[in-house]
Amino acid sequence: MTRKIALFILIGFGLHAQHHECFELPASSLEDIKNDVFYLASNELEGRLPGTNGDKLARQHILRVFKSAALEPALQGSFEQEFSVPNRVVRMEGLNTFSYKEEALKIDEDFYPVAYSSSGKVSGETEYVSFGIESEVLKRDDIDDKEVKGKIAVLEMSSPDGVHPHSKYMQWHDIAKRVKLLKEKGATAVLLVKTKGNANSPESEFKSLESCGLPVIYICNEKIAKKLRRKRSVSLEVRLKEFRDITYNIAGLINNAAPQTIVIGAHYDHLGYGGPSSRYRGDAEEQIHNGADDNASGVAGLLSLVRFLATAEDASLRAFNYLFVAFSAEEMGLLGSKYFTQQINKIPNLQYSYMMNMDMIGRMEDNVLAINGVGTSPLWSEIINPINCDLTLQLSESGVGPSDHTNFYYLNMPVLHFFTGTHEDYHTPDDDAEKINVKGIFSTLNLMASIIRNSPVGAALPFTTTKVESTKAPKFSVTLGVMPDYLYQGQGMKIDGVTKGKPGEGAGLQAGDIITQLGEVQVSNMQSYMEALSKLEKGESATLLYKRGAEVLSAVVQF
Repeated sequence: MTRKIALFILIGFGLHAQHHECFELPASSLEDIKNDVFYLASNELEGRLPGTNGDKLARQHILRVFKSAALEPALQGSFEQEFSVPNRVVRMEGLNTFSYKEEALKIDEDFYPVAYSSSGKVSGETEYVSFGIESEVLKRDDIDDKEVKGKIAVLEMSSPDGVHPHSKYMQWHDIAKRVKLLKEKGATAVLLVKTKGNANSPESEFKSLESCGLPVIYICNEKIAKKLRRKRSVSLEVRLKEFRDITYNIAGLINNAAPQTIVIGAHYDHLGYGGPSSRYRGDAEEQIHNGADDNASGVAGLLSLVRFLATAEDASLRAFNYLFVAFSAEEMGLLGSKYFTQQINKIPNLQYSYMMNMDMIGRMEDNVLAINGVGTSPLWSEIINPINCDLTLQLSESGVGPSDHTNFYYLNMPVLHFFTGTHEDYHTPDDDAEKINVKGIFSTLNLMASIIRNSPVGAALPFTTTKVESTKAPKFSVTLGVMPDYLYQGQGMKIDGVTKGKPGEGAGLQAGDIITQLGEVQVSNMQSYMEALSKLEKGESATLLYKRGAEVLSAVVQF
């Protein structure tokens, strides 16, 4: 879109006069930001894991600010929106069985349910489907549709040419994909075996229930696995129990009787004492992950905007209503914002202009701020570019990413995500309040207020779709154990931190190094780096090329 056409649209939407100066919140906001971060990231809240007392304390703090600012409860007369999240999945003792020739086999010794199984009881005849691949391109069809329907499918975990980076069956290495295909063809259960080729054994422990809709077990008894390549009569039962916790989204409204509403959000949950998402590799078994940057910083920003916008007198700012949402369970996969957006139509009489999301805005360096989502409306550049807040802005178009704005983008709503970058302390016990750049958060809020003042009123901001490469990230089973620098815009993949005990540390990598090649793949950005990882398997080694300053170095990485 040309600048001339964009300006015409802006005028058509009743844009206020363009403000070039940076609007500043009251200086008292600095102290509020600091106090909020230090409380939310204190040991008392124990990492704000959903369903815990720390989660409750954080929620109570947010509610106090919402109520003291006289926000209206946005959720059918309530500020709180209850939903449940997975805690753990356990196998019910004595109820997970597998019988072959009427002989009961031993769980864990001969068989076990795998992580994407569902509960169920099935008896019947087996049907061996080899690798379970059906592809016209590869000229392969392992499945007899008539024979597999109503049968218990026996599936090889490997592929016709093995599991390795150069396999032409790479896209079929995903067992869940093959199980799904068998379910669609009418299989009643799936038995995974490993009698041909190489493959890693599936997980026996459940971290969450990701059911594929039918029982799936792995036969780890090699003799039985080979016998199941012929038709056999078997019976099996999988009984799993999922434990869930209750948590809440919190939503409040500043109602200025305006035609359009801006959604402003941040997630308040974190990792508790660590868990599978932790990068901590220290000696102690458990340490509190306080999550000062992720995301006490974003919540502190949200609360400061609540306090300010509730009484703001600037006419440009009062031209909108504001729906403030503190999301829970973001770290579990954007669960809170997903639930909220599924229920958003239950909030009556609101028309939405756009959504702004603050996630990790507490570690600003050299006045650099990333804003993601600028491609979600043709007007964002006209709104943002004139503003001078003495910040170096790194803009990216995609409306999809690993934070809560993604679920609003899928509502066809323009979004902006504010972010100051990852760091060595990300998802470790060292993400503490003392390291937060309070002035950096303040600068981010000033820019956000300035964006609101430049926004058109009277109608929703027009929406455009963007490329969503992040949803198509290649799957990989190995990791270097390095933290990418997401603000880096040069060639290669710059490292922001290295996890102890991981292959990257063993190869001598350091923060600041720039990876340019991994194995046979030239690394030019994050996407190509992930593609390189997807071609490698556990137990393999690969040559790594990287830049350290002006020097080009190489190392052999053992995965």
